[in-house]
Amino acid sequence: MAIGFYNFAELHSEEFRKQIKERISSIVDKNAFIEGEYNVAFEKEFAKMQGAKHAHLVANGTDAIEIALIAYGIGKDDLVGIPGISFFATAEAVVNIGAKPVFIDIDPATGLMDPASLKRVLQKHKLKAIVPVHIYGQPAPIKELETICIPLNIKIVEDGAQAQGTFLPNGPVGSSKNLATFSFYPTKNLGAFGDAGAVLTDNDALSEKIVSIRNHGRSPQGHKLFGRNSRCDSIQAAVLHLKLENVERYNKTRKEVAKKYHEQLKNVPIRIAPANFIESSSWHLYPIGLSSREQKYALKDFLQKNEIGPSLFYEKSMAEELPLQGAPGEFTKAIEFAANTLCIPIHPFLKDDEIKTVANKIKEFLKNNS
Repeated sequence: MAIGFYNFAELHSEEFRKQIKERISSIVDKNAFIEGEYNVAFEKEFAKMQGAKHAHLVANGTDAIEIALIAYGIGKDDLVGIPGISFFATAEAVVNIGAKPVFIDIDPATGLMDPASLKRVLQKHKLKAIVPVHIYGQPAPIKELETICIPLNIKIVEDGAQAQGTFLPNGPVGSSKNLATFSFYPTKNLGAFGDAGAVLTDNDALSEKIVSIRNHGRSPQGHKLFGRNSRCDSIQAAVLHLKLENVERYNKTRKEVAKKYHEQLKNVPIRIAPANFIESSSWHLYPIGLSSREQKYALKDFLQKNEIGPSLFYEKSMAEELPLQGAPGEFTKAIEFAANTLCIPIHPFLKDDEIKTVANKIKEFLKNNS
């Protein structure tokens, strides 16, 4: 595609490749393949960036959610509220620990968990935890959700898989009193060369538990519980630590791209994210909403024919996925949102003329397909 959805060529420049090869050679020379010096350095610096006391690397973002829920004491047959719009792993993590997902509907303007839906769901279901997702990098309404959950002792795990650099009203994702989880899948704003994830917390006791769970339940006193093998290898940590030098600058550029898209598309008959998210979102993705599923697919085909690479995040709501069909809760708005949402290219290397081209092609399509 002339205007691709990602631009790994510029992200992984020759200078970056040279530096990472030097780090990998050092790891090999030292035989420090698991939980080495780059793990320690990254955890310290990422925690600082996200406003947390502790950051703990794990094998992937799905494990991060599972470990966070287990650390909170969530387990077999406990009910956990999840939004209908997210990657399947959000639900998968709940099921993998023996808990049961209950859907909470979304705000149709954003795709984020709706506190009003949570209140209705709680009238029928006694939830032990919820997993609000900072979808597309947009900040979920954590303060409103906390107002509902804290008096009922409902634990909150913030799924920040797409939220490296997302800001809540009082600080970055990770700076609240909740456990927050991240994915460092290669396509993320901060991505490894494979799978990796993290759990962030300000709670010392939970921090110790997370460290133990990720490493087979080990502790200085021996095995105190059953854990799992979810250690992050040193090469992934080295990549993440090196990329950490540029991620805030790249996130700032993403915001500038989003501003330009907003300006170009503000009077176009599509749904775009609220303007107040310009500064607070990490802009991992830039979603737009069409009038129907049919129009979404037609625009997708039109853009591809014009050498622009859009993507479907997400083609279905989680409630429509076969293993989750029949799960309780609310998800009507999530189904509608998934049906008409398409994501257009957004990354730190988009040029002004490329942004205008994408916006103009959307306008051209709508003019001829209204």
